[in-house]
Amino acid sequence: MVWNTMSGFGNAERGNNPSPQRPLMTLTYRSRATSPLSETQLGDLQHAAAIRNSREGITGLMVYNDDRFFQWLEGPPASIARVWSSISRDQRHADIEALSVHSAPTRLFGKWHLRLSTGPADAVLGGVHAENAAATNVAAERLAALAIAAEPNDARVLLHAAYADFQSMSAVTELLIEPAARRLGDLWADDDCGEYEVTLGLCRLQTFLREIAVDNVQQQHAHPLVVLVAPLPGEIHMLGASLDAEALWQAGHETRIRFPSTEQALKQIVATDWFDAIDLSLSPAFTREHRADQMTHIIDAVRRASMNPSLVVIAGGRAFYDRRLSGATVHADATSTSAAHLPDDLARARRAHV
Repeated sequence: MVWNTMSGFGNAERGNNPSPQRPLMTLTYRSRATSPLSETQLGDLQHAAAIRNSREGITGLMVYNDDRFFQWLEGPPASIARVWSSISRDQRHADIEALSVHSAPTRLFGKWHLRLSTGPADAVLGGVHAENAAATNVAAERLAALAIAAEPNDARVLLHAAYADFQSMSAVTELLIEPAARRLGDLWADDDCGEYEVTLGLCRLQTFLREIAVDNVQQQHAHPLVVLVAPLPGEIHMLGASLDAEALWQAGHETRIRFPSTEQALKQIVATDWFDAIDLSLSPAFTREHRADQMTHIIDAVRRASMNPSLVVIAGGRAFYDRRLSGATVHADATSTSAAHLPDDLARARRAHV
């Protein structure tokens, strides 16, 4: 059985928050089960904890995967303290580690006294794609708001909770990080935040991405490609390039990420080292379609300067996701609308190029 975490993210925005005027505290922790729990045991644990949390005015999420627990609790400080005391004494788990304890402006799981998520990642993802697209959109909107909050730790915990559920960097990228980046651009367009806040939020998402990805293992690729990943010179938003580099590296390619500040610097890179392909990105938050002519010029210049006369060029960024620009418009061999699909996009572009 699978309880879908992402449904919790979505419905929390629509749920009724118990005692909304009371001060709220958020506590997150992780631990290890002292022995594997059956589905029945997990159901009993969730039922008993939900009754207790209801009595205490607490809502939250629990993830159980590979005999590990991750839990997010939110509610009145005194109630959190009582429940944490009980959790700390529970003999069913060990290696209990509090990750964060801090005040919170609102609840993320206001509809559930305890939302439980477990099961294989592919089953969870299937449920998200088939039934909960709207919920994931709400989760991404929430992540964007948290990323530009004065205290961004809630954004960090939300991403770590999603990754603990999915166990898939591609899923976290496509369902949360990239939509959150686009949401930041929308907030700016609606005058709900400034460009500084957008850039700050993207930098924070990039930082949290590295925390999640640090323990990932590279796949073995039969024929790895040497790929240069870079934001277009002059593009200050680096998140797209970081997501692309991570996806290509995990797919088994030799990925080199650079941040050239000028066209000349980029041409120097491809003129002195061999690359099978180059991935150039615009902002993941703003459309930047006004930079199409510059991108076209730079791609043409890079091809002329490259040591590889058959260099494959892929363009990415929100302008291509929104279809305001096409690959042909900027003289690229292909475009990528998500880092999650970039390895496949690259493979198709290589086949077509050859």
